[in-house]
Amino acid sequence: MKSNLLNIQGVTVLSKKTQKMVKGQKGVDISLCDCSCSGSVTGPIYCSWYIACPQVYTCQETF
Repeated sequence: MKSNLLNIQGVTVLSKKTQKMVKGQKGVDISLCDCSCSGSVTGPIYCSWYIACPQVYTCQETF
């Protein structure tokens, strides 16, 4: 199987040192996270892992 992969154009064998430098995690964009007026976290699912919103209603405030 290894020999078949080496026949594909653009494939290179990584050394152990190079493998340690590879990061296998996608970056997280916190700028997509926000709070709704009801106090719930909005945005991608990971937003609730990074931010918390105050549990107060701020919708349609009248003074």
